[in-house]
Amino acid sequence: MRLVTPLEMMKLEEQTNQAGISYLQMMESAGKGLAEHIARIALQEKITEVMFLCGNGNNGGDCYAAAALLSRKLKITICLVNGMPKTRTAYSQFKKMKQVTVESDPEKILQLAADHKMIVDGIFGIGFRGELSSQIKQLFDVINADPNKICVAVDIPSGGNGLTGSASDSVLRCTATITFGAAKMGLFLPPLSEKCGAIFLAKIGIPEAAFGELTYPVKHISSDSVKEMLPPRPLNAHKGMFGKLLTIAGSRNMPGAAILASQAALRCGVGLYTLASEPDVCRLLISHNPEAMILPLNGDYNGMLTQQAVPAILEAAKTATCVLMGCGLGQSDALREMITALIPQIECPMVLDADALNVICNRLDVLNRAKSTIILTPHPGEMSRLLHCSTEEIQMDRVSAAKRFVIRYPKTILVLKGAGTIVASSERASINTNGNSGMSKGGSGDVLAGIIASLTAQHIEPNAAAQIGVYVHGLAGDCAAAEFSKRSMLPSDIINQIPLVFANLE
Repeated sequence: MRLVTPLEMMKLEEQTNQAGISYLQMMESAGKGLAEHIARIALQEKITEVMFLCGNGNNGGDCYAAAALLSRKLKITICLVNGMPKTRTAYSQFKKMKQVTVESDPEKILQLAADHKMIVDGIFGIGFRGELSSQIKQLFDVINADPNKICVAVDIPSGGNGLTGSASDSVLRCTATITFGAAKMGLFLPPLSEKCGAIFLAKIGIPEAAFGELTYPVKHISSDSVKEMLPPRPLNAHKGMFGKLLTIAGSRNMPGAAILASQAALRCGVGLYTLASEPDVCRLLISHNPEAMILPLNGDYNGMLTQQAVPAILEAAKTATCVLMGCGLGQSDALREMITALIPQIECPMVLDADALNVICNRLDVLNRAKSTIILTPHPGEMSRLLHCSTEEIQMDRVSAAKRFVIRYPKTILVLKGAGTIVASSERASINTNGNSGMSKGGSGDVLAGIIASLTAQHIEPNAAAQIGVYVHGLAGDCAAAEFSKRSMLPSDIINQIPLVFANLE
């Protein structure tokens, strides 16, 4: 599903209008799509009365167009929350309505909201700015207080930001959101994504050529898109066909990160796997996973690798199809020198996670000297160090933050972790929306790094490998939460669910 910003949506509508499909025709198409979805929900829930909360702009106009169609079969109440429509197109739809009840008194609207089971939110659209008024917050709080109500948002839940996903606490908890023309980016970003319910797209006549004009396309990662990107395994396969992954991870005090990344990588189908690490970490991995190979390397007195390991790593990397660095390595000046020496000399794609990101955050120019694509997997705190700004600034507009980084370092693909994980290249971005808060535990990122590196090693194009990886990771996390609960699940439980996820995808 394509995702657009509010500004891009306005430009798409302008281009469509210039192509001969008027704003009035687009509104009528939006109303038709909205009416179809409302009618389906009402039929399923055996509802005969529907209440529309309408603003005075074009979002209200979409409601009037839908209400005119629905009034033939359902009892419709139109509530003018902000008064009469102020735009010409919205007013024209208002005049077309027949056999509907119109109410504008705030107290009566509150009572109607309490009485109706199905409510359609068409107060504000994608152009909303600022905060909801106290009157609308009171209205929404009354509706939200009843968990049995069915709420449908028109294009976007009122009070939500279509770009960043920010939203007031009072925004309605919707059963469904019917969005028009193209899905708005903010619908897939928290906290707004938690309010939208199921998201449906209604076409309004935007020509395909108009989408080609978008300068930085964004899409939603779905099961269907992942299945398209995931190559089948040939019947006559052998291990050499599925790549060789070299992982540089772990240290004496953080062996678990290397183990988790290794186990996740092995579960994702790589042909040959080698861990390069401190000897004790290597022995620990072999005791858990005899399928792995090891490259023991002597470290410093703290059990961390140093630049002395560079020659041995480079020799092993000559036959690798992907190199993963960072999980549990620790931080030291010697590690910084090692990683900055390795990046320009390794010829296959790389995945940099955790400590590999932290030690190079002040030497990022090395990324532009890489010989192949580099996938970086920062969480928001690490991202703030990479961009030298606050975590709050990153979280305010995650897509823009990711875009800013990959344009500066075009050889990179950025996986900005967190709720609504972003996969960004210099040309496009994708948003993943599965996963859950139970994954917010130390070690989950190591699992993700192992998954992405394993897929990249299997000769899957790095951007596709990153998208598949975040989807598989999130869905495995959802499976783990269903079995163990969000509170009790562990990152190792995510690994154990990976086979189930691939079985369903394949």
